[in-house]
Amino acid sequence: MKNVKTLLILLSISTFMFASATRTAALGGAEFWADDYANIGAFPASVNNHNVAWTDGTDFTSVWNADGTTWGFSGGTANDVVNMMWGNGNMGVTFGLNMDQTEAAAAVVCGDDAAADCMPYDAVLAGETNFNVGFGMPLAGMDFGGTFDGDNVGVNIRRAQNIPPFWDNLLVGIEMTLEDKDAGQASSMGFGAHCYSNKTYDSGTSGLFALGFEYDAPGVLTGTAPDPTMNLVWNFAVESTMTDWATLRVGYSKSYDFGGGANADGGVVMGLGFNYGSFNLDMNLTNYNNLLNDPVVYMTGRNNGDGNTLGTGWTISYNW
Repeated sequence: MKNVKTLLILLSISTFMFASATRTAALGGAEFWADDYANIGAFPASVNNHNVAWTDGTDFTSVWNADGTTWGFSGGTANDVVNMMWGNGNMGVTFGLNMDQTEAAAAVVCGDDAAADCMPYDAVLAGETNFNVGFGMPLAGMDFGGTFDGDNVGVNIRRAQNIPPFWDNLLVGIEMTLEDKDAGQASSMGFGAHCYSNKTYDSGTSGLFALGFEYDAPGVLTGTAPDPTMNLVWNFAVESTMTDWATLRVGYSKSYDFGGGANADGGVVMGLGFNYGSFNLDMNLTNYNNLLNDPVVYMTGRNNGDGNTLGTGWTISYNW
């Protein structure tokens, strides 16, 4: 309920792409695949584009259209009262309510003579009520999405924009965390701008090339705030059909911090998608080095003994 992530997204290419956050995790993130339902959180108006139900084993969500109005509901965490979505074909709204009614442990009040005058008093509610709300709509030739959960504010926009020599879309996101001294929370601000291009080929292959700049300025309640990070971010991804029922996904991301932070090598993520008609199953590979260096072990089902499972995280979706 408390996490609002800045999501920046672009156009996708086919019905099979309406997959999941598991799928987009292997392709640079939901920010780069606008037709995937994974971007509803950042751009609530996109709820109008889907009739889908999905689960990742921890939650269940369903989105459907009824007489021109779109409705969506999720189960959520243990203390969630409601998580719902609504769209009228143009605008979209998301709303979540969480009520934690956990009781505090009974406290003890003591007088000057300590134990002689000590007595417990009734426990009080230590829980709290949290909410999140999102709103999205077309705005001045752009797609607009805004989110707020009481602590975090997120604003996201996307638009078609020719940026020589490679890119044809621009995406911008701003995230702010509000200061809350009682909760020990410092304020912070983040900004991201990405230009990108997504190409589709007749062979059932799509490719992504994106270049962006991300700025993050964390704050502190006391003392000196850490230096902001100023990252130049590269994203490459490819998704290609291997058969009429299986798809391979490969994504690579690399960033460099001009603010003097600790930099790391780029990372590769691989995933698989399986098409069972109306059902799609998406999974990310746990260790693609093991799989590619010794595929026979996985093909024959003899990988369980060494603890090297094929996938990490999965989502199954039903589209209609």
